[in-house]
Amino acid sequence: MTVPPLEPAELMRTLRGALPLRTERLVLRDLRPDDLDAVRRYRNAPGQRRWTYNRDQTEAELMAWTAGGAATFLRDGDAHQLGIEHDGALVGDLMLRVTSLGSRQMELGWMLATEVQGRGFATEAARAALDLAIRMGAHRVIAHLDEENVASRRVAERLGMSLEGRFVDDEVNPATGELGTSLILAVRP
Repeated sequence: MTVPPLEPAELMRTLRGALPLRTERLVLRDLRPDDLDAVRRYRNAPGQRRWTYNRDQTEAELMAWTAGGAATFLRDGDAHQLGIEHDGALVGDLMLRVTSLGSRQMELGWMLATEVQGRGFATEAARAALDLAIRMGAHRVIAHLDEENVASRRVAERLGMSLEGRFVDDEVNPATGELGTSLILAVRP
């Protein structure tokens, strides 16, 4: 059986039609310029960059991140960041990335402000994003995590993802300068 690739225009139409996406307690929406201070606070908070394998984001990077605008999924690797809002406040964000148009694969990633972690928000937001990825036509959805990020691994497992790969000392983490071991967890709807 031939499997057709994900169609970029259809991906963008589906995402645009789904937003804002509401769950029981959260709203997933596009980031916008007035989110700049909130994003700076939780993304550059001490310890947060440890899990994203990035140094603190510069002012220009944060401004680009929160510029707003429609999602663009034209090629493999294109991603869109959604804000996670609770009771009218931005508490984190979630990435939806196309890893392969031809193989119908996507990736999810999430980050929450430390003060709201442990309340199930990551699982709730990621579950809504997983459902959206399936509606967009994804055949397989992954999470790429640091092995020591136990909380995010639990979120991925709650979504039905299972461990598919462990890559020992595969990347130097710019936030720590140390080698890290990556895990790939995936679900096939």
